[in-house]
Amino acid sequence: MSANNEKLLSVAMIVKDEEANIRRALEAIKDVADEIIVVDTGSMDRTPQIVKEYTDKLYFHEWQNDFSEARNYSLKFPTCEWVMRYDADEEVSESFIKNIREFLKKLPKDVNTVYLPIISYMDMDHTKTEVASIPIIFRKGTVEYQNVVHNQAIYKPKVVHANFPIYHYGYIWTRNLRKKKHERTATLIREQLKSSNKPLDRIYYLIQLYKIEEIGRYSFRRNELAWKIIKEIKEIKKVNNLPTITLEFLYLFGVECIENDMKKLGEELLRNAIKLSPKYPDPYFGMMLLCEKEKKYDELLDWSNKFFQVLDTAMNEVETYCWTIMSLKRISTAYLLAAKAFLMKKDFNNFNKYVSKAFSEKGNFALNKSNIQILMKNLVDVVESKEEMEQVLPGIKVIFEVSENEGIQMYFDELIQKLGEFNLKVEKSLLEKFKWKNEISKYVIKKFETSEDQLLNFVTKNDYLKFVNETGIYGLLFLFYVLEETKSYVEILKELGRLRKVESEEVRGVLYVLIGDAYLKLEKYKEAIEYYKKAKDIYPEVSRFIKPLLEDLSMKLSTEFDIAFDEMYSFYTSENEFIFDIVEYLGEDAVEKLYLISDISFANYASASLLIEKDPQKAETLLKKVENIDEFPFYYYRLAKIYEKKDIEKALDLHIKAVEENNKLADISFGIYSYSGLYPNTQISLMKNNDEMIWVGNISEKFSTLGIIHPIRSWKKSDTFMYASPYPSDEALRIYEEREKETYKSIPLEIKKEVILRGLIDSGFKDVKVLGVDKEKYEGVFEDLGISVKDNSNNLLIVGEFEKSYDVTDILKKAKKVLAFVYVPDLKDRENVVWFIPKFRVLRTTGELISLFEKEGFKVSKVEAIDGNLRFIEAYKE
Repeated sequence: MSANNEKLLSVAMIVKDEEANIRRALEAIKDVADEIIVVDTGSMDRTPQIVKEYTDKLYFHEWQNDFSEARNYSLKFPTCEWVMRYDADEEVSESFIKNIREFLKKLPKDVNTVYLPIISYMDMDHTKTEVASIPIIFRKGTVEYQNVVHNQAIYKPKVVHANFPIYHYGYIWTRNLRKKKHERTATLIREQLKSSNKPLDRIYYLIQLYKIEEIGRYSFRRNELAWKIIKEIKEIKKVNNLPTITLEFLYLFGVECIENDMKKLGEELLRNAIKLSPKYPDPYFGMMLLCEKEKKYDELLDWSNKFFQVLDTAMNEVETYCWTIMSLKRISTAYLLAAKAFLMKKDFNNFNKYVSKAFSEKGNFALNKSNIQILMKNLVDVVESKEEMEQVLPGIKVIFEVSENEGIQMYFDELIQKLGEFNLKVEKSLLEKFKWKNEISKYVIKKFETSEDQLLNFVTKNDYLKFVNETGIYGLLFLFYVLEETKSYVEILKELGRLRKVESEEVRGVLYVLIGDAYLKLEKYKEAIEYYKKAKDIYPEVSRFIKPLLEDLSMKLSTEFDIAFDEMYSFYTSENEFIFDIVEYLGEDAVEKLYLISDISFANYASASLLIEKDPQKAETLLKKVENIDEFPFYYYRLAKIYEKKDIEKALDLHIKAVEENNKLADISFGIYSYSGLYPNTQISLMKNNDEMIWVGNISEKFSTLGIIHPIRSWKKSDTFMYASPYPSDEALRIYEEREKETYKSIPLEIKKEVILRGLIDSGFKDVKVLGVDKEKYEGVFEDLGISVKDNSNNLLIVGEFEKSYDVTDILKKAKKVLAFVYVPDLKDRENVVWFIPKFRVLRTTGELISLFEKEGFKVSKVEAIDGNLRFIEAYKE
């Protein structure tokens, strides 16, 4: 304690079971205070023994469940001019120790109360803080405390503020301490609320309880309280009289609302807080969160500027703030939000600047795995070119360095793959920091490091023999294909030589053919002939590929030879998209990314084939990089799939070219029929050259055209219906339906008996004429309902006819009542199955069907949607 006996400053404390904190508090204050008074309210630990080491003024007082009662009891004992309220979980700062006595000595006699900032640490590392200025020091006899918990000092003016902070450690809890703190404090506040009738007092205690429930982590209780608080605030007309703690509530609950998408209410609460106290920084931060949620990045940056300006002012006047500034622990997050906004605006210089600020800020609340993952995802999505990626590299380096220094385990696969996409050279020191989870990222990094193609390394895991044993002839051909693209023939011979121990004789036979090919390319004809003959002996099936070569070599009429591989490649890929099923072997996710690790045509094509739906622009870019189009029999088909959605006429041309170049594409679903051009088609009078084309595709994707319907179809729109182009002739439909019966066990889109039954059951029909299907198919239904099938009946059951005929006038002319089952397409879904049915050559919307009946003099009495695209229509003539 102070040695000068001036009787200037007494310290008054109330304590209970504080052996973990009390020594730190007393050690800090011992040389500043003239006397230390400690009132113990029932400690069961070593607190009293520790206190006795620092003061002999230790008093024991029974706990009355009332903090103010205990605090006021401690104020009976001080003898000095000034009395300081002090807690065991606090510690005075160096600034306080050096300056407080001289400061107090110089105060005028009319000053009675001194406000000091309390800096509360929120974590074990003492990096996250909150700050509020509260009355701490009083002239003796000028203060008393009220309220059983969170006791308030009732003091006398005049008031001064001093910037000599006190550190508060009371919010750093173990789970057990947190539970005890919550239960004790919440119980006391609820008791106080029972007897609190004044509206302002109730609001004060409700907000205190709201904050305490945050400690207890009972979010549902906290939010229930929030609605009560809002209701009570609205009932007070003079809002300016609200306790300052209301500002804290408006901010906290405003942010809670924003995070749960109640953005309108959240914004209202934050703006009210700003209106009540424009110098309070927290709601400005809340508005940043709102703008980020709504993706309003210009507004976010405006609020960011306001937040940092107001916060700067607040920190220069922190001793004057009598409510808690909670956004101190969110400064790094504010920088991070601004960084994201600059990123979205492609202001990459400011992005780098604010990322550096975010991750260098003391008390780095933003430095966590989730925030870094989100930021990196934003970066990968926003950056669109190699030049842009180069601009954001400084920010990326900061993120990597800080993550590494803080021991945050992060995987950067998306970033690695984005860098690979741009083929951006990255310095080795940064490459070494990359951590990956997806194995292909490993090979992207290897490609950076070595500049070598990594396709074979990735696919075979550097074990060619094991790979060939697993994949057989197709895998071996793939291996040779890639080696040809990436190695010299001398190197290829060495690699093939290591495969002689392959298990399968058939594979070994093909291997010897490929070794012969390599020798042939090196113009070592004797060796080539030797291996071709070995191949034929081991696996006679290869004779078809090497016999012409052996004949040419024996005649020696030329020095230019096509190797056997070319012929084998064509043979084995004639019905397959790839030389071996790489998608089955690696999986779709891996194949999508092959272009990142290899520049050869196969990698670009394979990735493109799987990216057509996900990223058609990227798929088209990759397809246009393919050099040897002839090696990829599905090339034009894949390109056509891209153009289906953006240039329908070009898509049609590409689909036709696809089947002409690879006639197997005429029957994708069955693989039986080749493209022949022998498709009976016809013209209808209503067709016009300028009719709008609304759909294009290869219908054999879903259903075989059975060699008689053209596989490439467009749908065009006339005034009253849609029609297929080419338009299959009646003869084509007859042949198709005959083959359909022979081919399918269950005919596509055939209408079930129970559906027909449901339509007929309320019809009142005694007899019916059936059009569009064989009567025998639904014979059981007619018998069940006692309906006779007569060709001269005025009652019509139409099933499938509307999809075949553009003109149904003759069909409807003699009818009095019609029940029709008709398929209609989903005009917004180009994958809708109705577009693909080969025998459909006319389609109508539901509205067009109704108009058709009305034009023919019918009144439509019922329209029902059945089973997706199927419509049931009931119509009659009056």
